[in-house]
Amino acid sequence: MRTLELRVVLLGLTLNILVGQCECLNSLSGLARAADFALSKPQAATSKQLVQIGFEQNASDANDVLVADEPPFVEFDRIPPDDSEYNFDEVRRRMGYEILPAGLMYRSYLAGEKEPRFQSMWLNETGRGLVWETQLGGRVGLLRYGTPDAVNPQGWQLDMEGGAQARVDPQQESDLEAVDFRFGLLSTWRFSRHSFKAGYYHLSSHIGDEYLIRNPKFNRTNYVRDSAVVGYTFDMTEDMSVYGEVGYAAGAEGGAKPLEFQYGYQYTPLRAYGFRGAPFFGINGHTREDFNWITSVNTVAGWQWRGEQTNHLFRLGFQYYTGPAIQWEFVGRNETLCGAGLWFDY
Repeated sequence: MRTLELRVVLLGLTLNILVGQCECLNSLSGLARAADFALSKPQAATSKQLVQIGFEQNASDANDVLVADEPPFVEFDRIPPDDSEYNFDEVRRRMGYEILPAGLMYRSYLAGEKEPRFQSMWLNETGRGLVWETQLGGRVGLLRYGTPDAVNPQGWQLDMEGGAQARVDPQQESDLEAVDFRFGLLSTWRFSRHSFKAGYYHLSSHIGDEYLIRNPKFNRTNYVRDSAVVGYTFDMTEDMSVYGEVGYAAGAEGGAKPLEFQYGYQYTPLRAYGFRGAPFFGINGHTREDFNWITSVNTVAGWQWRGEQTNHLFRLGFQYYTGPAIQWEFVGRNETLCGAGLWFDY
């Protein structure tokens, strides 16, 4: 009963924060008017005009003229190399409310082993053999007050995330061993090269019936986390970023302790469009207060493709994981996994 009360209180505080954020953003609505840069009829535009409304001058000479059928535009899908190029006034003019927006202000960590996404990984566990780690999930935007860009949106956004991460044993008639369920609400912000998130997530771990039948002496653990979480990502370049986050579980059961930290580096080219794609790499550390501060390290690498209009990300590659069991039901167990598979992020 006490755990249920903690969950309700934590969720209520999160919603209050989100409502307050919406009211604050609404006060700026008088300053936020979308600028319509499309021409009513084909005409030429000089690079000087583009400098007035964009990040930088793309033409080599101020007297150069664009082709008549090329509308003047601002490259908001490009991350400026430094904050000095960031045009705050232009961003404010383009900001507005949008329901179910395309793209995310705060992107999921490539190597985050608990990030909600679609994935299917075939991994070899040292000393055991093949296991299949799969997940059905993702993170999507519900409400945005910001620019309408999908690739590099600026402003504020409310996200919802969820997923079911399951382990199947292909050597035992594809029996379900365990599954972790996750749900969360996140308030996210992005300005120039800086991204922030704050919110709440619930994670609960469950054992599979077939696994219990094969292991009748297994002591089931009711592992649960109801956590507030804050995170920050800094884009070092258009393609590279570093991040860190901290979570505090006000409601924790089954050996879970309040504090957890996540941190890492990732290389994921922004313009991996078309059939060619581009390579990617990510490494993630995850430290939990559980069981006297346990830490996992997850590394992924391979090839990726992005949706040019949606910024959806599809990856094929390899994974190496070492640390406490990925399925948090198996508390106290360490494992080393290596294999290959695929991932999809909204």
